[in-house]
Amino acid sequence: MEEKKLEEKRLDGKKEPELGLLLGRLWGRSKVEMEKAARWGRDTIALRQMRTDRDRMYQKLGKEARHLLEAGEIRHPGLERAAQSILEMEQRIREAEEAARMGERAPEPKLSEEPAGETGETPQGS
Repeated sequence: MEEKKLEEKRLDGKKEPELGLLLGRLWGRSKVEMEKAARWGRDTIALRQMRTDRDRMYQKLGKEARHLLEAGEIRHPGLERAAQSILEMEQRIREAEEAARMGERAPEPKLSEEPAGETGETPQGS
């Protein structure tokens, strides 16, 4: 009986360090994976912010180009067509807003021939 208790204690004593080592490895591995996930998340957020900033700069550039066109400081057929399309869209928006205020059905939207832009090109890096 005494011999059996001694053997069980030895086995338990031997298993504890192995279990502790296993748990330590598991904790270390999970810590590394959590750090990877956090780094990926930060990188993803930074990339999204860069894209948002770029898009805002495109909007600012477009508005500036429109003002320069209207002031007659620049001339370019593609820019002039785009500016004209924007004016037409703004008119349709005003009509739809007015119809909504009056409780009427909004006018059907006019489908443009080139919804992606006048040239069909997209900005680099999109």
